[in-house]
Amino acid sequence: MGTSWRIVLGALSGVVAAVIWAVSLAIYQPYMQPEGFWTDPATGDQYPEIGSNNTYWPRDIRQLAILLAFVGVVLICRANVRGIPAAAVGTAAWIGVDLVLDRFDVSGGTTAVQLVIGGVAGFAVIAVAARFVSTGEPGSGFTGHLLATVAAVCAATTVLITTPWEEPVTNAEQVQVENALSLLKVGLVLMFAAVALALLPLGRVLWMAPFVALAALAAWPATATYGLLGMLGLLFLPAGAATAVAAARGVSPLRLLGVLVACAVALIPGYVLLYILGSTIGGAMTSVADNPPINSADTDLSLSFAALMLGLLFAAISHLLTRPAVEAAAPVAVAQPE
Repeated sequence: MGTSWRIVLGALSGVVAAVIWAVSLAIYQPYMQPEGFWTDPATGDQYPEIGSNNTYWPRDIRQLAILLAFVGVVLICRANVRGIPAAAVGTAAWIGVDLVLDRFDVSGGTTAVQLVIGGVAGFAVIAVAARFVSTGEPGSGFTGHLLATVAAVCAATTVLITTPWEEPVTNAEQVQVENALSLLKVGLVLMFAAVALALLPLGRVLWMAPFVALAALAAWPATATYGLLGMLGLLFLPAGAATAVAAARGVSPLRLLGVLVACAVALIPGYVLLYILGSTIGGAMTSVADNPPINSADTDLSLSFAALMLGLLFAAISHLLTRPAVEAAAPVAVAQPE
């Protein structure tokens, strides 16, 4: 298969990631970060302002953007196994730079432009290095499946990012932030979906459509309701996205249904574990960035970490459940851009 459009898409994902990262860091992180003090009406004592659930949504947007750049590099490297370590090292360095810049409280439109330029340049260096070390080695179907699943689950997780304000939001400034967040989310979701599709064989796109539709349908209860319906939405939003990727591997609808159910069932204990680990990591990142802590009654959950871990888990489950069919039809499942 030709590679030129995949290289262009991979490069575009890096540019989009740099823009979203820079805007979230320099514009919306300073706006959301608590500052000043509040006074206890009973005692008159003053305490530093602290955060609440979803206060640090710009961090999740930034880090999901960095993950978008990561899968974009893998796409440029033709889903090559040797390209992943180089891309991973660059991604880890970018996240480190992100937290350091957050600690220094960078802000402002001019700074955002400078960060875009720096982000694009950094992405280019990572992509060139990864492409260089992967030269001469063909792409891997497993690598394509793995990273496509991660991208699809990241797209699903992006939908769940919200601001800390109670609905309906009426404050004019907050409405503008809500609109900006929606735009950032749309950009990430579309790019994650495009990269996931580009990492897969394109001959079974129609088989993927029902599961994409299921994930899209589950997004509404996952974000707008509670109770049983909301829980089902939280289960089938990422599970549907992961099964859509598995549908490209040439297996029967019945086996795809098994992948969907297995992923949904794995999420039940998975959510508990990721909640604990994600909150610990989120709190650690808040501390490294020297941001005000989150209220002890709330949580400092890192959705970007949860998305990455869920993507890897679902990739393992779906690959295991579809592997025999893939081995029987290996020529169909070559996820190589070349």
